[in-house]
Amino acid sequence: MDLTSAVTRAALLVAVEGAALSVLGVGYGVAGLLGDPFDRAATLLEAGFAVIAGVLVLLVARGLQLVKGWSRSPAVVLQLLALPVGLGLVQGRVWYAAVPVLGLAGSVLYQLATPEARLAFRGLD
Repeated sequence: MDLTSAVTRAALLVAVEGAALSVLGVGYGVAGLLGDPFDRAATLLEAGFAVIAGVLVLLVARGLQLVKGWSRSPAVVLQLLALPVGLGLVQGRVWYAAVPVLGLAGSVLYQLATPEARLAFRGLD
């Protein structure tokens, strides 16, 4: 993997997001199984949704790595959705979660906005 490409760096960052979401989903599911949640079925459903969403984000990362035209829009939308989540975490003073969320979102948006990345996706839409 050549990390000199802006698109490759964006793909790597999106893959980190997808892996983190999948790991959090699995952890939430294990906690729901081993713990005593208020509603076990809802907890497991949420955990399953997080794992599925993480896998879909990993597919978007793979599409970015292969410079597939369809992958850029979902990657940008994902980052735009992460910004208010990160700001909400800042407002809630949950800095340990806000910093990575906002940092990853800003970094991916920056990488995809570079002239190099725009040129790589030109004509693929």
